[in-house]
Amino acid sequence: MTVSPQSPAPETPFDFAREVYELVRETAPRLFAVVEEYRAGTEEADAFVVAWGLGYADDSAEIIAVEGHRRWQLANAEHIVRYFGRTQDLSVRLVWLAAPDADPSTQSRAA
Repeated sequence: MTVSPQSPAPETPFDFAREVYELVRETAPRLFAVVEEYRAGTEEADAFVVAWGLGYADDSAEIIAVEGHRRWQLANAEHIVRYFGRTQDLSVRLVWLAAPDADPSTQSRAA
């Protein structure tokens, strides 16, 4: 096809599949784990994933315990720490799984 100087250049075709992918990526909930850490900072330290959750853009979250018998719907993912880690030498943290290009140092928050 020949384009005259007065004619606008042909545009790149609209990529609907790409637009849908971007929509899904931008609105997807974030996945996180609830981790209990025992004796953190000692030689006997240990950790266990006790629940998995999905965090939404409005800060609400849905969480399910690893054993599968308990579920929570919370206004904020951080509130889940109230349900775990109620013994001495035990701390709880959320570990957010990040996009491949995210800074991993910002993905874990202790409670």
